[in-house]
Amino acid sequence: MPLDPVFRKEAEELVKEQMASYDPSHDWLHVDRVRRQALKIARDEINQGKTIDLELVELAALFHDIGDAKFHKEGQPTGREIVMAFLSKHNYQKADDVAKITENVSFRKELAGIKNEWADSCIELHIVQDADKLDAIGAFGVMRCAAYSGFKNRPLYDPAEKAQLNMTYEQYQAQTKANVGCAISHFHEKLFRLKDMMKTPTAIKMAQKRHDLMVTFVQQIEEEYSMDE
Repeated sequence: MPLDPVFRKEAEELVKEQMASYDPSHDWLHVDRVRRQALKIARDEINQGKTIDLELVELAALFHDIGDAKFHKEGQPTGREIVMAFLSKHNYQKADDVAKITENVSFRKELAGIKNEWADSCIELHIVQDADKLDAIGAFGVMRCAAYSGFKNRPLYDPAEKAQLNMTYEQYQAQTKANVGCAISHFHEKLFRLKDMMKTPTAIKMAQKRHDLMVTFVQQIEEEYSMDE
């Protein structure tokens, strides 16, 4: 069932309030794209005969970046705490399911490789994960990478820097903490990996075109920097 319009409006207002201090790569417009993408994937999968809770997908997509580790400060409520407080206030019966999904939507969490029966089988989780990854690649992915690099005052392209290919969870955590790595390295270290991390048939089909655009973009960057040398 679709969300009640009044409930949806209040949820959107919560997200806008939480995202207000984030940079453009993680703003309300990003969240809205992920929400719309997740619902599109869900409907496509339903048309293929799968049973999916659209209400759960929409709420999890809306709340997926609340309490994001990149922006969370010590002493602040966690994303789960904020989501649970809001949903409990509305006596929402599936509050824990929503919070559980939002806690597991990030490249960082997938890189950690935490596996369990629920994470392997929850299609609503897979849909929101895929929707978030799709917004990290393609044309929006290029712009988001540049926006976040600017926000963190990282170089756009440093030809002397060697990307850490096949980066582990520990390496990714260390890099984030040290605030190092240029924007173009981020393509090699993370964004080029996302195509092969998609889980739903719909997202797998969509990812290739966006991946190819990024490959062309990075090749163009390198060509322009070389100045035909």
